Order: sequence, then structure tokens, then C-alpha cells
Amino acid sequence: MSPIYIGFAVTFAVMITVNAFGNSLVIFVVLLNKSMKTPINYLLVNLAVADLTVALFSSVQFIITPVIQHPTGVKGTMLCKFITGGNPAWIGAIASIFSLIAMAFERYCAVLYPHSIRLKLTKRRILVLIILCWLLSVIFAIPGFWAMIYVTDTKSCGHSWAKPVYAEVYTIGWTIVAGLIPISIMGGLYSRVVYRLWFTRDTTTEASQKALLRCRRRATKMVIAVTVIYVLCWVPELSIYFMGFTGALTLTQLHHGIASVLIVFNSSINPVVYSLQSSSFRRHLSDLVRCKQKRNRLFPSGDATTHTSYNAMQNG
Repeated sequence: MSPIYIGFAVTFAVMITVNAFGNSLVIFVVLLNKSMKTPINYLLVNLAVADLTVALFSSVQFIITPVIQHPTGVKGTMLCKFITGGNPAWIGAIASIFSLIAMAFERYCAVLYPHSIRLKLTKRRILVLIILCWLLSVIFAIPGFWAMIYVTDTKSCGHSWAKPVYAEVYTIGWTIVAGLIPISIMGGLYSRVVYRLWFTRDTTTEASQKALLRCRRRATKMVIAVTVIYVLCWVPELSIYFMGFTGALTLTQLHHGIASVLIVFNSSINPVVYSLQSSSFRRHLSDLVRCKQKRNRLFPSGDATTHTSYNAMQNG
């Protein structure tokens, strides 16, 4: 067993453990606390599920597959398509991208059009968004599923395209869908949100409005931090494959491993960001870990300030 494989296996094992533990806590924190059931947090739950999908199938691809006796022939190819080749992990990766875009639109509407009924995200609209998120992710991943086979010569799963142009289109498609489009959309929306929250003069004197502004700023800082980490992880990954497509780089298993490490790291670090950015999330997370969860507990105390903060969080 090569040192490179051992290094990647250990790295993936650590990140996948952190991923599974952290994202599971995110899901439980939101679903078990009424004060956390806001539109932005439901989208965070969807992001956590997508990140868990990345962790689960990445663990199969990079930890289990290299050390098992993989079947060959039709059985081996079908196993590659749906489990050992890691295709479902890429569905989760795309779903996380669409979740981030949805979160950017949520922040944009909540901050710039807070009183608009037409743009307000209800539970029904969030459900529709989540269904569309996964449906589009599956559709985009279909070519990868179709081309995935078991390669007997290398004893590994890989893509086999009927024509070279199909591989080129697939690579360019990933660059556009996972890179250019989401970065452009999120950059444009968040620039407007940041300008409104931090660079527009605030003339309100009401305590409730000031609390609302603080909550909106905290929620916005959290999702922007998640988005920045996404960009830092995905741009190098997409660049590696794009340089391979243009011939500027000869792709090897090492490059594929590095690119995959970046994606799994991206899906593993999000719960840490939530904890660092949200005091409410930290409080509920602490209660959950210490088994002090109370499902019907709306407020940590009964004072007016707390109630104001809760209402602000519901609207912001």
C-alpha cells in the first residue's frame, strides 16, 4: 500500500468523521428547537444533508474501494456507477452549491425586501426549493453516472466517454455550473446585502429594529463565511480539472485526490463556521451535546430583550 494512499485515507477518515458528526448535530439543533426553525436554518439543514452525502460516498470511494476485491464486468460497472465510483457524492456536492445559492437569495429578499409577501420564503416554498435542488443535482450528474465504468487495467472506477467531445462538454459544464454561475450570483446578491446592512445609514431609534438589524448582520456574516470557504475550496478543484482539459496539466490520481480532499473539507468545515458565527447555534449545540435539549423551550429567559431577539431572528 503506497504512502500516498495511506495519507489520503487517513485525511479522508478524519474529515469524514468530523463531517458526519458536525452535520448531524446541525440537523438535530434546527429540528429540535422551535426558535431555530427559520427559513435560513431550513436551508442550512438541506446543506448539512448534502454535506453528509458527500462524506458518506467519499468514504466509500477513497477508503473502502481501494482495499476491497472489486467485482469486474457488468456487476463491477454497476457498482461503480452507484456506490464505489463516488457519483452520489458529486450529487451531494452540487446540491450543496444549489443550497448556497438559495441561501443567498433568502438573505437578499430578507434584507432588501423584508415586507414583501411575494418574496417571503414560506415552509411550502422552502420545500419546493429543496426538491428542485436535489432534482437538478441528479439531472446534472446523469452524464457522470452514464459514463462511469470499472476499468480492468487500472482496477478502479473511471469515466469512459463515447467521444472526446463529451468529456470536454462535461468538464466545461462543471466549470460553469459549479464555478462561474454560483460565484457570480452569490457575489452579486451578497454585494447588495452587505451594502444595505453595513454601508447604508441607519436612522432607526427603536430597540426592536436595532435588534433586527443585528440579527440580520449575524445571519448574513455566517452564510457569507460559508460561501467564501466554498469559493476557496471549489476554485482550485475546478482549476485542476480545467487545466487537465486544456492540456496545461497531466491529471493523475494525486490531482484527483487533492481535488476531492478540497470538496470533502468544504463539506466538513461548515458546522464549525455555524458555531463560530452564531451564539444561538452554540447555545443549542451545547444543550444538545449535554443532553439538556428541551423541544418546547422558545426562549432561554423571559426578559423582553430575549423576546425581541427571537422575533428579529424569525424575520431576519
